[in-house]
Amino acid sequence: MDSRVSNKHILVSRLRFMGDVILTTPLLHGLRHHFPDARIVYLAEHPYASLLEHHPAVDDILVLNRSNALDSFKLMLALIQGRFDIAIDLLGNPRSALLTFFSGAKMRIGGDFRGRRRLYTHPVQDDRHPKSAVDFHLQYLAPLGIEADPVDPYIVLTEAEETWAHDYLKMRGYIAGNRLIAIQAGASWPAKRWFPERFAELANRLVDQNNAQVFFVLSPGNEEVVDTIRKRCTFESEDPEVLPLRRLAAVLKQSDLMVSNDSGPMHLAPAVGTKTVGIFGPGEPEIWFPYRSGQ
Repeated sequence: MDSRVSNKHILVSRLRFMGDVILTTPLLHGLRHHFPDARIVYLAEHPYASLLEHHPAVDDILVLNRSNALDSFKLMLALIQGRFDIAIDLLGNPRSALLTFFSGAKMRIGGDFRGRRRLYTHPVQDDRHPKSAVDFHLQYLAPLGIEADPVDPYIVLTEAEETWAHDYLKMRGYIAGNRLIAIQAGASWPAKRWFPERFAELANRLVDQNNAQVFFVLSPGNEEVVDTIRKRCTFESEDPEVLPLRRLAAVLKQSDLMVSNDSGPMHLAPAVGTKTVGIFGPGEPEIWFPYRSGQ
């Protein structure tokens, strides 16, 4: 496809989850570079869709809310009215494949999966060579004739969001200018969680030996593990709270370092430029931690 013909309407879909959506941003960067005048629309579930707000490669966002029939109807109407020329499905489950098909795009790109490949005009077969999640997504640009150089995943915060984070941390007792370390001890399943007592030991050493301040990231469902860690800490800390994703991203941008289990927030920190240490159990860091050593 001639990239000079750039006034296209392009739909990109990765319905979930936090880290997966963030790891698609290099593909968006490549699309914007090759189609500078295109209208690029991103489709994702709530709350992950909010991560793409203000992104320079995204012109509009469509949100899938599976629990609301009216919202689902509005989404289908928006897909039909979108007049998409190209649709790229980066998830490839039955729902995302059907939504890609109903977009009516003349060129529909998705994985070469049994039962779904017929819904795409250009099914993409993975070459089975080891690759990072970023490189896996970039394969989906091949039918467009695009060979995009991988860039670091990134999201964009507004000045107002950064100001909010600064004021929030001050209100919670954190001192501006002192080293701030964010700790994310939760994970989607127990095997990915480092032992709480070791997180507590790390937090104590950071405070006692490095005069650091520790900010505990709280995710839904991980309240008990965070509470266990805090009870083992020798310093006082504010009761953590679950923050909306963009506000959490803004707080992480104010942090000097993030230490995290293999989880969504582990990707959120480097996406805003914060140095990050990822702790992996049964996961594959060569796939799910595609960041330069500086991160």
